[in-house]
Amino acid sequence: MNLLTRRGFLDQTFRLALASAVGAAWHVPLFLRRALAQGAVPTGTRKVLFIFLRGGNDGLNTLIPWGDDAYNQQNRPTLYLPPPDPRSTAPGRMPPEPDLTRAIDLGNGFAGLHPALQDLGPLYNDGHLALIHRVGYPRQSRSHFDSQRYWENGTPRADFTGSGIFYRALVETGLHEGRQFPAVSVQSKHPLLLRGPLAFPNLSDPARYDLLGVNNNGGDRAKLLAALTEAHRVPHPERANRPLLFGTGAGLASSIEALRAIGLARNDFFDTDGKTHLFPIDTASNQKGFSSGAFGFFRNLKVAAQVLAHTDAVVAGTQLDGFDTHGAQGALNGTHARLLSWLGWGFYAVRQFLRRVDPKLWEDTVLVTLSEFGRTSVENGSLGTDHAEAGVMLVAGGRVRGGVYQCDGATWPIGPGGAQFSVDRRYLGRTVDYRSVLGEIIRKHLGAPDPTLARILPGYAEEAREHLARGGVAPDGVRIVGELGLL
Repeated sequence: MNLLTRRGFLDQTFRLALASAVGAAWHVPLFLRRALAQGAVPTGTRKVLFIFLRGGNDGLNTLIPWGDDAYNQQNRPTLYLPPPDPRSTAPGRMPPEPDLTRAIDLGNGFAGLHPALQDLGPLYNDGHLALIHRVGYPRQSRSHFDSQRYWENGTPRADFTGSGIFYRALVETGLHEGRQFPAVSVQSKHPLLLRGPLAFPNLSDPARYDLLGVNNNGGDRAKLLAALTEAHRVPHPERANRPLLFGTGAGLASSIEALRAIGLARNDFFDTDGKTHLFPIDTASNQKGFSSGAFGFFRNLKVAAQVLAHTDAVVAGTQLDGFDTHGAQGALNGTHARLLSWLGWGFYAVRQFLRRVDPKLWEDTVLVTLSEFGRTSVENGSLGTDHAEAGVMLVAGGRVRGGVYQCDGATWPIGPGGAQFSVDRRYLGRTVDYRSVLGEIIRKHLGAPDPTLARILPGYAEEAREHLARGGVAPDGVRIVGELGLL
């Protein structure tokens, strides 16, 4: 295991403090000085952008198994979406102008997409979007707090794993070394996905990193940066939790300057028509007509995409809240449809943005969603759905093998006792472990060798028991398929 020794930690934080001091003195961030020496910002690094759908996304109304008779109006009186018009069917493709009053045909004779996700069409038709159903983990928890922790720490039912999957992916592979920004999250709270002994930054309010509450062009800014550098010189006093706080502060000054250089306030990024903003962060940029509640999500998503595109960051991400739809969930309209419309445009916007910066960036990026669980197969008395088990993941990127996974007539048992009621006669059962999806991304995309992957996701070290790579019967007796060949 790649353990962080005290000497190694002090050495790294000293380098961060020194870089901060030099960068403040010359007003040039470390990564930009390195880029200038090379003639361009370093390229070629494979990258990951994650979006955590917090609250438990209703997978059955996201990737709709309309070919299963158990998905019907009796089980979902107000949530049911009718199947696609059979005249729209084209093998493996979404129609260019789908009927938005029903599930959008995906061309496999079984599955459809919620019409609010119509903006995913270009990605799906280009073969750059994988839609994966029936994803979960053994002995699924239906607690938000617990299940989010297991999805993020990569060790289901292990409450005390304190580091996250993407944190370990960076540290165990050495991808964090020598980088200004190994990873950045842009959301209200630092996610466990990126937490560990080394401090990777979380931008709860990106604007504050630009302004610092002081005059950008005056002496106050320089004084504050100098104070940060001075306060985090080595050695530091021995106190509980001091190393973690020290690492955070030591990197803060250089991070501030680097983020300011990116231009996080910019939003002059448009779709091919030259008029539609890719990131609707306020009324002026909201040509899509989303509700104002979308602005915060798109602001965070824009910043995450900018950091990935303009720094040496390997991982960036954010979250989309609101998927705990116990009441008044809605079918064509309502909370769930609204959130899905933001998500669909968000995927499209990231692709368009990365392609504009550098066509190769989309090829080198994987965009992935996570959500702690799916929702009940039967609608509840409040016209919503409750906590359940298996759900849906979306994976996109220029190297992704797009298509529908585990939602077709061959892999989905149908009928009253079929897939939708295979757990406790109430919940959709899993056939894919989320660790198999993330493990394949980390191994094939980020380049982790098998022994390293086994340290990042300990379940891979027990293939004979967990079957995450090749599939088999999991420890709880459920047969899973292993890695899907997404890349």
